[in-house]
Amino acid sequence: MDADNDFDPFTDEVPYLRIDRLKNLQVRAKNLVRLRSEIQLREASSTIEWLTSEYFYIEKESWIRHQLETGGSVLRFLRYEDRTERGLRELIDHHCGCDIHPSELDFSTEENTRPLEALEEALKGFNLDDHDFPDAKPYEYVAVLALMLIGQAVRSHQADDWPRFLRDDLPMMRLSAIANDAVDIMEAVCRAEQWKDQHEVSKRAMFLLQLNEKELPEKVEELARKKVSLSASLAASARHKETSESKLKALSCWDATGGNFSSRAAFARTKHKEYGVTERTLYGWIASHERSRT
Repeated sequence: MDADNDFDPFTDEVPYLRIDRLKNLQVRAKNLVRLRSEIQLREASSTIEWLTSEYFYIEKESWIRHQLETGGSVLRFLRYEDRTERGLRELIDHHCGCDIHPSELDFSTEENTRPLEALEEALKGFNLDDHDFPDAKPYEYVAVLALMLIGQAVRSHQADDWPRFLRDDLPMMRLSAIANDAVDIMEAVCRAEQWKDQHEVSKRAMFLLQLNEKELPEKVEELARKKVSLSASLAASARHKETSESKLKALSCWDATGGNFSSRAAFARTKHKEYGVTERTLYGWIASHERSRT
């Protein structure tokens, strides 16, 4: 399918598919972010990609350290002198001809973790006050994830680059794939709606407590301490200003050497200090750069 005609979940309506409920799910997800601009939604989607990539990286690194600290059974595949973080990391990434059972690699990866689960875990340690997606709420990120999953499902369903020997089974395979995708999409939409309801209830509770501040001073003080200060959060995580010169150098470096890195996140993690920006900013540059080339 021509890249120019690829389905865009932020601007296009879901076409007719055998699973017609996808149209309704897209409407529900868009309703949760109806006050956001298209640019903000695309920035949020880039942030989600970066967040989940970092989550899987941190999970793997934490597991590696735990194996070395506890003498995990997987170390038997390494020579004594190779039982280091680097050695174990290479073993995980390449298996080096070893017959490692998947159950031994018991850390979260893209292959064994649902997108919603990964995003929920990643959001726990993330400052939501992003200047590209201001005053963000967790439910908004989950709604954007639902739209991203809809986009992936539709594009996969429309793909016509299947091997010839699978042509006879293609209708059933497509139906099975879109049905499985619909389950993940439904779960994401429902979770976003649940979190929005909880947010609205919290707002109403805060309003009532403020009206009764004189009668409930201790309650109000407790909630005030827990309330996240978006302005303070913004000051604590201020970004370096993006400059056209550093951006141009970073993208030139990515074009020339990006193939040497395992992912965009890995490049951003390794190179961001060279250009005086955060990992997230460098990742966003690369993501926008790659989208502009398709």
